[in-house]
Amino acid sequence: MSHVRIERDLAYATRGDSTLSFDLHLPAEVAGPLPLALYLHGGGWARGARDDRIADRVPPVAASGLVVASIDYRLSGEAAWPAQLEDVRAALAAIPRIVADRGVPLSGRLGLWGASAGGHLALMAALTAAEEGALAPDAVVAWFATTDLALASRAPASPGARMPSFLPPGAPIPPFERMLLGLRDDEDGAAALRAASPLGHVGPGVAPVLLVHGDEDGMVPASHSAMLHAALRDAGSPVTTLLLHGATHEDPEFDTPAVLGATAAHLRGEA
Repeated sequence: MSHVRIERDLAYATRGDSTLSFDLHLPAEVAGPLPLALYLHGGGWARGARDDRIADRVPPVAASGLVVASIDYRLSGEAAWPAQLEDVRAALAAIPRIVADRGVPLSGRLGLWGASAGGHLALMAALTAAEEGALAPDAVVAWFATTDLALASRAPASPGARMPSFLPPGAPIPPFERMLLGLRDDEDGAAALRAASPLGHVGPGVAPVLLVHGDEDGMVPASHSAMLHAALRDAGSPVTTLLLHGATHEDPEFDTPAVLGATAAHLRGEA
């Protein structure tokens, strides 16, 4: 998109011999201080990269008046949990300074936006910030995120739930959540899975959360967002859910103007 400028391959942290990087998406003309949001990609914590599914998603949000940093984080084959959460926390702490040092005027508002596994990480970074004394975001958007790793794909499914088109028919879903925690096949792991789940850390005082889910998601059932919505509401924390009728996991419906507009407005603090 010509009205968005992209600066690629900016480093925000090192892990051993590896560098964690991000791509910066911002309006071509920045008239004044803008909010900053970090975008976290999906892929079951085991695959994916910061440029996955970006073209129809991140530039429109940036063009609406946001600076968006799409980040890489360590995958489960590289490091077990909580390495991924540590990387998100490092990005929250480092990227605002890096962006400001590049001459981009920032308003000081900082958001997290993630899809699937990235949505889980965004929620965990927000919900555990107070527990860990870490930097808390001002807003969170989680698209089709797993909120209870102990249930994962076994959570209650909606009628009509179907697998996304990018999966071959009948393809098994790997136990991504167990791979994330490095659990052996003979380990129960329920307590560890719960501790790594957003539902295990709900409390008051959390930044406003926007949950977006498709009601036909057969990979991560929409009940994950429904359960977290109810828990946050009961804790007195602000939460909104958009349930997309007829949409499954990573459905094109998520990249439509209505959903992207709601996402951008929430990150800007206008929702």
